[in-house]
Amino acid sequence: MGTKKSAKADFEDKKIPKEISQEIFKKVFKNIVIAAMIILYFFILNIAHEKMQLQRLIGDIKIFSGTFLVLGIIFIEQAYKSGDGYRAVHGIEMLVLSGHTLSAMHIISMFKYDFRVYMLTSSYIIAIYYVFKSIVIYTIGKKQYLDDFSDISEIVKDEPLKKEAKKRRNIETQNKKPKTQKYKKTTNNTKSNKSKTKGQAKKEQSTTKNNNKNKRKKMTGTRVKSANKAKRMK
Repeated sequence: MGTKKSAKADFEDKKIPKEISQEIFKKVFKNIVIAAMIILYFFILNIAHEKMQLQRLIGDIKIFSGTFLVLGIIFIEQAYKSGDGYRAVHGIEMLVLSGHTLSAMHIISMFKYDFRVYMLTSSYIIAIYYVFKSIVIYTIGKKQYLDDFSDISEIVKDEPLKKEAKKRRNIETQNKKPKTQKYKKTTNNTKSNKSKTKGQAKKEQSTTKNNNKNKRKKMTGTRVKSANKAKRMK
């Protein structure tokens, strides 16, 4: 457990390379720029409410809401084709902004809110949202880098262990092979010895048979000679 905790602490303490940190800060910077533009948009609406007629202001708000709606749809389509999650989030944000601006006048007239206060509160909420979003983007990017780095280090650590295991297996197989060859040689020797003993036994049987035949022939020859001698004596 202590080693795992120390390893995690080492990964967290390690600095992110400049290339990866630049990519993360680019995403954070884009979110900050979008938040600044939206806050500027609400500030312009406050100025227009003081200097323009109400009907013209409502028409401009409808135009802005329509443009935000089109941008949101375009972002979502691009995200669906490319599989980019950040672009999809931007599209959803544009759709929410479009609905907010379109319903702003209706909510103000219905609940009798002050237009200036309503726009300032909405700009504050959007600023807080984008600050929180930029923090989340930074933490997620750092976590992904550390996870990838930890996986690579584990793979590098496991490679020498795998190589040692392969060497041990090869050595064991090499040690097993001569034993099998020796066993084969012993079996072959036993088979040859058995074949030799069988051949010798056959030879001995044949020699004994020949000896017996010769003895029989000699016995018959002696009997014939003795019979002939007896006839002659008579």
